[in-house]
Amino acid sequence: MLSSARVVVPLRPGSDGDATHVPKQGTKYSEVDPPTLYLEKLAQLWMDARGEARPGVKYILERLPAGYTMWQRPRPLDPTTKDKYLYGHPDLKMFDSPNRFFPHFRYLMDNAGDSMGCPCTVCGGGRRPVKTSSSTLSSSRMSSSNISSSSVSGNISLPQVPRHDHPPTLPTSKGRPKVIGHGLDTTHVDEEGTPDVYRNLIDKLRRDGTLDERIEQPLSPDWLAEQVSIPELLQSLNKKEQWVPRAGEVVLFTRHLPEDDGLLHHGNSDKPGYPQWEAGLVSQTSIDPTYASAEEDHVIYSGVRVEPLPDPNSSDKSFSKQHKYVPLRNTRPFIYWHHLLKHVPKTNWHPTISNALTVASTLSLIGTYRFRGVWPNASLYSHGMYIGFEMLAAGDTVRLLPNPNSGQTACTDVMVIKSIRLKWSGLDRASDNDYDEGPSYTSDVYVYGAAYTSDVTRSNKQWLCDQNDTPPKSAAGYGHWYPLHPPSKELTLPFTRILGRLHERDAVESLASESLASPGKYLDMGREDLATARTYSREHDQRIRDQSSSWYWGDHRADALNLQTINGLDVANFDQQRDIKAWRRTNKRIEGLSVGANNLQTFLAPDLSSLPIRNQQPLDSSSNNRDKRVIDISDGEEEEFRKATKIIEDGPTMKKKAKVTIVID
Repeated sequence: MLSSARVVVPLRPGSDGDATHVPKQGTKYSEVDPPTLYLEKLAQLWMDARGEARPGVKYILERLPAGYTMWQRPRPLDPTTKDKYLYGHPDLKMFDSPNRFFPHFRYLMDNAGDSMGCPCTVCGGGRRPVKTSSSTLSSSRMSSSNISSSSVSGNISLPQVPRHDHPPTLPTSKGRPKVIGHGLDTTHVDEEGTPDVYRNLIDKLRRDGTLDERIEQPLSPDWLAEQVSIPELLQSLNKKEQWVPRAGEVVLFTRHLPEDDGLLHHGNSDKPGYPQWEAGLVSQTSIDPTYASAEEDHVIYSGVRVEPLPDPNSSDKSFSKQHKYVPLRNTRPFIYWHHLLKHVPKTNWHPTISNALTVASTLSLIGTYRFRGVWPNASLYSHGMYIGFEMLAAGDTVRLLPNPNSGQTACTDVMVIKSIRLKWSGLDRASDNDYDEGPSYTSDVYVYGAAYTSDVTRSNKQWLCDQNDTPPKSAAGYGHWYPLHPPSKELTLPFTRILGRLHERDAVESLASESLASPGKYLDMGREDLATARTYSREHDQRIRDQSSSWYWGDHRADALNLQTINGLDVANFDQQRDIKAWRRTNKRIEGLSVGANNLQTFLAPDLSSLPIRNQQPLDSSSNNRDKRVIDISDGEEEEFRKATKIIEDGPTMKKKAKVTIVID
């Protein structure tokens, strides 16, 4: 029975616990039920972290998260002492104390039981050093990101936890081989020698049955570059309206825009001043789109860099070298191509128009970051994707093509994308032989999100609540919106149902040649143009015809468009200077220099306030036999170290500056 003198703290829903993770039968472990140690300690820490603890009040959790159980065993050298462990982690690892479990517990509570991205030392694979209790709690405070602002004060001060004189005894398993991450496992490699992480993850899923891991490729320079560029890209998208062109998109552009906007819609290309529309790739976006200036020198700040799109079926890529910086007003989303060119004879089209139509049925994913599956099916989560002319990312509001099975004939629905997933089905049918042309698994791309409709007859009043009564920002000018499903559900659709990003009403209205009758007409604008473009692509893209397919899936955007250069630089397989082996050698030297510099800085001027409190262990005499690394620093670094070093000996100094060599044990 739990003591009535304690306040019972309820759990939030969700858990990642694995109830099958328990000690092996026949061992000296015994279950501790109720797990009072964890219930009391976690409750107190959690209430303190939330800023809701009251002085003099003791707390206890109602229970542990589902799947977690507490076990104990006699200590080998002192059977009267019981070592206690918490089982249930999905990676089949144990927690040895409530303090170590608390960061994981708090992350579960803040993320509906999803441990993906958990910063605790167990989820981190033991890469971080074991910290004292107080430093662990401090780390957990900084890593939590989803706590309600109404329940957290500005600075939370958790109680000081007594430091143990000896570190807790951790269970060890002798003779077990060292586990290698999927990003370092070279069992399967590509043509450049980079580990095939997807094959490695599939093999692990086959062995374990279930898997949920973050995708990491530390030996791939492309993946390492994405870890910097993708977060910056996603952050910039949140600050821009949806009509603004994005890097990698195909747009219509003109090098010279006439002063008379009427020529844009009603003119003829034979008339003087009529703009010559071209199709191009946005290779650089605007630095400051709000900076308005007509001067040519300022276009690089407020405009975009566009490269005319070459023919994907030809080896001639000379169009890519004819780039132009143009203001945003000189560009149009390519999805409205027919609307802008309907008065222009096809014989007068710029050749790049046909090139763009040829790639309308192409697809490539951006930044796969998570692998999750239950054998024989799996899903790869992506930050975004390029589909035809446009780039889409999580958080975008997109228009949906009508569903003929529901009797729809025009676009009435939109979706706010929450996740983009590549789904693999039937992995058990695939052969381990890469050259086996037998039956393979199925690949499909799906989008998940919250959907709304402008057709009130397709909604239900019971679905309306505080969570979905406000339509997406970009949909504000298109009339009234109603939810398409209950707030607790998500809509799942194949990527082929996406019409494109929902551009703001004002931007679309400026493109129309006349005032349309209703907001629904603006919402449906470009739908027939896209259908025509996709049909043209399937008939003219040689890569699609060779595969007897409907879409061409590229490894990346340059592959999907069959480009050789972007921004004047060779890309992918066309880069003659791409040498992965040389890059890895250089990277290792840089890592070694970084380690040496950090160690030397700590030796010269350690920050005592940041040093953890820990017991000093005597040096092992065998340390002299360790391998040593010699780092030859540059003259500039040598001079910096000399300036930061204070000479405390009274002996004479050397007149001749000696070369400094750093030896790191």
